[in-house]
Amino acid sequence: MIVVDNKDIALTVAEKFFSEINFIGNSEIYNVAFLIAFETGSRAIDSFYIAASKIKNAILVSNDKIQVESARKFGVEAYYLLEEFEKVKKRIRNQDSSYER
Repeated sequence: MIVVDNKDIALTVAEKFFSEINFIGNSEIYNVAFLIAFETGSRAIDSFYIAASKIKNAILVSNDKIQVESARKFGVEAYYLLEEFEKVKKRIRNQDSSYER
């Protein structure tokens, strides 16, 4: 735990931290998650992670093979980390290099 005496410093740190986070509205994620669960038969909690990936056009990396299979059924780029670690590293490196251009 970090204790900060100066409230201005704490506010600056919090603003920087939260400016880097992408939030998704409850109604937006709920509707997509429901559709995913309905179409793929995925578990409810998995459908929320898959929905977040779909909404943000992000890859999904998981140690849950069933979650990855459900994500792929819905068209989300997903990787099963325990078996696809090298693919994940390559995908992230490729993504990083595209930002440098």
